[in-house]
Amino acid sequence: MTISTIFHNIYHFYFNYHQYDMNSIISTSIFSRRIQFAVRMTVSFLVGGFLAYGTPLKDHLELQYLIFLMSMLSIQETFGMTLFVSYQMLTAITPISIFLYIVQRIGLGYKDYLVGELILLISSLFVSYKCSQVLTRKIALLFIVVFFSTIINQDNLPSTFVFILLERFVIGMAVSVIVSLLVFPLFATFDIENRVKYCLKNLQQMQTIIIKAFLCEDQMSAQVSLAQASTIEQMIRTTMNLITTRLVEATIEPSRCLQRIFNRRHRHLIDLTIQEQEDFITSLMFHTSSLQLMVKQCRFNEYHTHYTRELRATLLHLDLCQTTVISSLLSSSTINRDEFNGRLANLQQAMDTLREVSIKARLHQVEHVLESGLIIRSEDFLSHAFFLFQIAAIVRILMRVTTVDENRSFFQEIKDRRKTKQKQKRKTLLEWVKPQWPQFLSAFKSMVIIGVGSIFVMVPRLAKVFENGQWIFIALCMTQGDTVGGALTTMKMRLIGTLFGAMWAYITYLAVSDNVYHTFGMLVPWILFFGYLKSLPQWGYAATVACFTPVIITLGRIPYGDTLPAGNYALLRIEENLVGIAVAIVLTIIIFPVFAIDVLKNNIETTLQLCRQCVNTMHAIYDKLFQNEQLDVTTVTIEKQTDQEITSFIDAQRSRFHQLISGQRSLIGNTSLEPSFWWFKNSFASDRYSMLAEQQTDMFRMLHNIDAILLRIYECSNTSENHIKTLQLYADGGFLPIGLHNELRNLSRQLSDCIDLWSSYFTLTQTRFFRIFRNCSLTYTKLNESDLLKHKQCLVELHQTVYRLQNQHQESVNRLFDHYHDCLTQGESLSDFVPYADNNNVYIIFIGIAALYYSTTQLARNALALGTNIHTIFELETTSLYRPF
Repeated sequence: MTISTIFHNIYHFYFNYHQYDMNSIISTSIFSRRIQFAVRMTVSFLVGGFLAYGTPLKDHLELQYLIFLMSMLSIQETFGMTLFVSYQMLTAITPISIFLYIVQRIGLGYKDYLVGELILLISSLFVSYKCSQVLTRKIALLFIVVFFSTIINQDNLPSTFVFILLERFVIGMAVSVIVSLLVFPLFATFDIENRVKYCLKNLQQMQTIIIKAFLCEDQMSAQVSLAQASTIEQMIRTTMNLITTRLVEATIEPSRCLQRIFNRRHRHLIDLTIQEQEDFITSLMFHTSSLQLMVKQCRFNEYHTHYTRELRATLLHLDLCQTTVISSLLSSSTINRDEFNGRLANLQQAMDTLREVSIKARLHQVEHVLESGLIIRSEDFLSHAFFLFQIAAIVRILMRVTTVDENRSFFQEIKDRRKTKQKQKRKTLLEWVKPQWPQFLSAFKSMVIIGVGSIFVMVPRLAKVFENGQWIFIALCMTQGDTVGGALTTMKMRLIGTLFGAMWAYITYLAVSDNVYHTFGMLVPWILFFGYLKSLPQWGYAATVACFTPVIITLGRIPYGDTLPAGNYALLRIEENLVGIAVAIVLTIIIFPVFAIDVLKNNIETTLQLCRQCVNTMHAIYDKLFQNEQLDVTTVTIEKQTDQEITSFIDAQRSRFHQLISGQRSLIGNTSLEPSFWWFKNSFASDRYSMLAEQQTDMFRMLHNIDAILLRIYECSNTSENHIKTLQLYADGGFLPIGLHNELRNLSRQLSDCIDLWSSYFTLTQTRFFRIFRNCSLTYTKLNESDLLKHKQCLVELHQTVYRLQNQHQESVNRLFDHYHDCLTQGESLSDFVPYADNNNVYIIFIGIAALYYSTTQLARNALALGTNIHTIFELETTSLYRPF
């Protein structure tokens, strides 16, 4: 390994820009990322500690610990998130600081309980409304809590105390931003690219395994490979879950500039924005998962064995060419464009060869069937066409994303982006001024909780009982959440973190007493360890609390010396946190409660409506293609939009769906902590809701496939307007019967009705609190037996639809082969009466129509499975049919 290679690897490791062909596992492992974040957090603590104790700021002993406390609280996993959190907090607490200073200067004293309480409530309401994110809201509220706790309990504070406090917060935030930028920086832009590269590499591996399973001659051998593919699929899904969040964080980063600096070696191969990368990888994931679905349902019979034997060599060669192309995109070494174009040409040639071989294989199958008189099952005939369509779709996606406009300059990109933003609909003044009622109610709830917490500080008797009550006040401030389940999760984690942190604080005091530098020496390994745990999903906030609790207990009590022993200080923090959490539980449940189950059901309803929109889109595109009986393709326009606009619209639907499903999966965990026995007949069925998310994904995937198939047919039909005519008119309407349009129209209408019925269930079973405080509706409709009957009738009709589609497709295949037999009897050759024998475009359309048949049947089956699960959830939650032991 040369020096330049070593330097290059260190360079990429330090800036977290990974290449997945590196031999070093450490550079791309999750362990290294967590270690880097722990180091950033520890360095942030040390830099904040130096500013607090090694500069003139040490003269203000009572507040100096806030610097490194804020530096630890503000630092986030990515630079974009750290900058966003700091910016939002700064814009919230700066005007509040000015307001509090003016109030003090005009003579309104904080010692007056009513005046102080009123000012506190106004301040907390503004901050809570201004900060839409829970994290920024809690830290901004902490500023107000610390200010009022200090000014109430201490006399002779300067009039500029609020600005001194603001200075400490700003210094802490500045430290976190600088450390996040300089010490193992993880930009959200790079994290997205790393995740996309990881997913791309594993999707190719997953496709290779699926092809291996497809080429197996028996079901059991295929199941072994499919089990491996399912494991890889779960790993990819876990990696993709955070991409949507990272896209939001990357909006505050100079993404394109960073890409141009770090992606110099591959910009001539692929040059996508981070949003385009997300569209690329989700589309690839959908098609690869569709391949997996087909192989899972494949019948490994004689038809399959003969067909795969003819395709084996060509299919494996195609997979090898595709692996070579993807390896070029992930390689750390430089590959010139000519060499890469050669690899792309090989991939395209392999795809053309596969198409030619598949045509020959189908002709052989036709010849064999006509000679033997056998009947081909439509599932076999259509599923193999669906498989080939997905393979071709994946190749087209790779060809599209690797087309680079080398003449497009950086400044041209800026101009194009500016034009895009100008086209976007801007908010009117009325929309800016109009209050967001859900956000206002959440802010009002925070205000009430802060007001209750202030009683323990402002009422002298309570303040004396609870040693000024500031920890109760802070606990109430920091245990808020968007939902009841989220708040209860935060409280549980805070309690765990407080216990761990208090124990280490007491051990630190016993070991080093009040020596500041020795205390830092004891705290550094602790922060390093829990900084690592903070990146673990199951620890998160608990690790954060465990980090700063010993800092507050040890360094926060040093100014008071022996007046408050460390053991008492630690026990006091645990005791007051327990009281604060107990009060917070009551307030969270009784004040405008937003339960996670309501948010979950609202999310499911939104996802189902998105699926309904996709059903309508599918039907609209199909109508545009096939509604004319003469099928004059020259008159066809798809909603008067260009192909690029339609593709962008479908990509936006897919991205939105992925965002909603990711939200569902996170909400299920929060919902399981809520007291569901208040409104359900049985406990919360988390396994059923997890299955529901997977079934929605399956249904949306089929809708996405149908859109892709229709657009591909439209694209091929534009090259010759007689292609679709030929396919429909031969065999007296044969393989594309006129009834398919009516069947698909009926299926669209039926799915729309079913989705409306399922959505209504999730709407009607939301709690009354959500109806009143979020939907502003006082009406309450109680579910009854007739609603259950509607669900059953819906499922019966879906069963009938699946059966009808299967019969119709079998009749189409039979009619097609009857036509072939008649032509063969009349002495015609196969190339004369099989229209795709010598025409690739006709064959693509033929495969597309067959894949369309298969997709519609699978869509109906997926809808049936989804409806059955929803019906079971309906019965579990509203009836006493299922009673636990």
